[in-house]
Parts: sequence; C-alpha cells; structure tokens
Amino acid sequence: MAVEKIKLPIIHQKVEPTILTDLFANEPDRTADKRDIRVFRDLAKKIKELSLDTKNDRRIQLWEVHNSLKRTRPLVLCYPENAYGEIIPYHSDSILKIKDPFLRQYEWYLRSQIFHWEELCDDWIISSKLKVPAVFNITTWGVEEIWDNPADPAGAARFTPIIKKERDLEKLEFPKLIYYKEETIRNLEYIQDIAGDILEPYIYFGIIPMFMGLGIGFFSRLRGLDQILIDMIDRPKWVHKAMEFFTEGTLKLIKDAEGRQLLGLNTADDYVGTGGMGYTNDLPQKDFSNRVRLKDIWGFGEAQELTGVSPTMLEEFVLSYQKKVLKNYGLNYYGCCEDLTTKFEVIKKNIPNLRRVSVAPWTNMEIASEALGDEYVYVWKPNPADLAVDDFDEDLIRRKIKTGYDITKENIVEIIMKDTHTLRGDPGRIKKWAGIAKELAMEY
Repeated sequence: MAVEKIKLPIIHQKVEPTILTDLFANEPDRTADKRDIRVFRDLAKKIKELSLDTKNDRRIQLWEVHNSLKRTRPLVLCYPENAYGEIIPYHSDSILKIKDPFLRQYEWYLRSQIFHWEELCDDWIISSKLKVPAVFNITTWGVEEIWDNPADPAGAARFTPIIKKERDLEKLEFPKLIYYKEETIRNLEYIQDIAGDILEPYIYFGIIPMFMGLGIGFFSRLRGLDQILIDMIDRPKWVHKAMEFFTEGTLKLIKDAEGRQLLGLNTADDYVGTGGMGYTNDLPQKDFSNRVRLKDIWGFGEAQELTGVSPTMLEEFVLSYQKKVLKNYGLNYYGCCEDLTTKFEVIKKNIPNLRRVSVAPWTNMEIASEALGDEYVYVWKPNPADLAVDDFDEDLIRRKIKTGYDITKENIVEIIMKDTHTLRGDPGRIKKWAGIAKELAMEY
C-alpha cells in the first residue's frame, strides 16, 4: 500500500490529549513507516469490529429517544478527561506503539475508544466513521491573552488582565475564522490511504462551533473576574457596551462559518456541550439538504465564570446577550460547572431552543428536578472527587447514585462522570463507578 509523502501543518499539540479537539497534525514532512501503519490498521480493524456490535444500535436508539424528551432508564456516560493520562499516558511507549507524531495522536484516540467500550461499558457509541478534524484557526480579539502557566501541566494557570481602563476596549477587534482547506484535505487523504478500506474517514467540521465561545468567557480573561464583578455595579453601562461588542463578534463568526459551509453536524457520536451524546430525532431540521446550517446543530452556552452573581444580574449582563447567539441553533445545551440552583427559571426564560441542562455537583438536585421536569434533559454530574480521595468507597458511591436516581426518577436524566483530574493512578476506580451506575440504572 503506497503512502505519499505529504506536508502536515503544525497546528496544535498538548501533553495529554483529552478529547477529539486535541487531534491536530503536529509534524511536517513525515511519512509513517510500515510498522506504524500496521499498528494503525490493526486498531482500525478493532474499531470496525466493535462498531458492528448490535449494542451500538440499541444505545443510539436510547440516546435519540432520550434527547427527544422521552423517558428511558438513566443513561450512563464516563469521560475520564485529564485522568486519561493515568490510563493511556500519551508519552508511554509501552502503551502507544506508533512513533510518527501525526498518527500517534490517532492511535491514542482509537485506543481510548477501545478502552471506553471494553472497560467502562457505559452508553458510549463506537462508530466506523473516523473523524479527521478540519484544520483551522480562530484569531484573537485583537490582543493576545497573557497567561502565567505553572510548571506542572496539571496545575492552575493565571491570566493577566489586559483591559485595565474603559478605553482599552477600543484595542479589540472581531476575530476571524481561518480554514486551511489544502492541509485538511491532505490529512484526510493520508488517513484514507492508510485505513480507508477499513474505516470511513471524513472531514469533521463539528469541532469549529466549540471554539467560537460566547462573550463572558473572553471578557473575563481580558478584564479579570474580580474586576468584572465590581464593574457590574460601578459601571454597568460600560459592561453592556463590552458585552454588545463580544456578542456582535461572536455572531459574525458563526454566520461566517455558516455562510462558508464550515459547519458540521454534531448530532451523532458527538460530545455535546459539557457532556452527553448528540443523537436526536429532532436535528437536523426536516428541510435539511446536506448543507449544514446553525439551525441544524446543537449550540452551547454557559457562564461558569459568574456562578456567584444573582439570577437578576446573570439575566441582565449575560443571558440577554447569549440568547442573541443561541437563538440561531436548532437545539441548545446550557451550563458547565456552575451552580444553577437559583437560576433555572431565568435560563429557561432566556435561552431559546433549550433542550439539555447541566446539573453540576454543587447544584441542589431536588430543585433541579422540579425545575427541569420532563421538558429538558437533566444532565447530572456527580462529584469527581469521589474518585480522587485517599479511600475509594464503593458503598458511598452506590448510595449517592441510588439517591440521585430516586430524586430524578420523573426526569429525563443521564448521569455523566467527568472533570476527573486524577484516579490516584488506579483506572479501576472509574471502571467500578461505571459498573455501579449502569447496574443501578437498569433498575430504573
């Protein structure tokens, strides 16, 4: 099998990839050797085999019904995220066999899929369609963010505010989406040549909306969280001016992507928002004809930076702007790690086409149950600290999950373990969690 030598662009690289968005070409002028290709093809064959398992079809049907607001048993999902570094260490040659930097990232991804299927046994889907992420860049808002990164990759970074005075807002400009079509096609053809007879590689544009964001996140990193909280009281008109600017820039960005046909469906084996699969019978729209529009896909909003503000201030300074963006999407997911206990009503009031809502570990589950009812998907996120404590307690986890299932028995509920930063070097912890969650789910 011939593999042409192609130039692969340097785009992005992380120490430990965690989700598909981290899979970018990172090594130019490189052709994999025969051993690398053999490893890749063997993994591709395994993925193809798993994709043919009928459990995939049953799980897809569950997610479609679930996301269309019809009650099923609780759906269970695990995503180890940063803890994957303890499961499949990216720099471990004893686990990852491919040397070629470009294909090694795909090897990591395929092995993570196999681990998910064979070890976690949750409601994850394995597809024979292999995503080849579009190569793209989104420029800054006219200034570079300043970050002080710790020596430990897992440590907390600190940003330095750039907007120090009101007039500094004038330094900003709208970002632009740059799509590298030639490099994207080369990447696709490269993967097709290696394993196109086994899997179905395709250009995946579904990651682009994930990078577009909404105004408050950008504003907080450029201005500073503490200062924004003060600004809302001291200079509310100026905060509104800033939010109008970020909102207009975001709208231009998403409309540009739509107009240039740089959107992809995220309605299949896609990780939507901050948790859950994108399968639904309600997207794309009935008049869909292969040109993806914003109204054919899931949108996502959150405001975890302002978790401490009142519902009134959230509505005035954030939701009133986010809704201008999110109204363009067919369905929306809202929330991340923020506590929404007191904010469900203003979110339901302001976010159009709302379908999925995050219930973070610190949210009052009873209030969330009453607020969401059977009109929204209740995305329950238990506390990942239970997997990181000194003494891993299976009985405690079982009691917590059972209590949660009892509270949400009238809701359209899923349970997802995510935001895991460590398993204390014991991957068996998340396997046991998944087993308990799935076992109890079958009783409901």
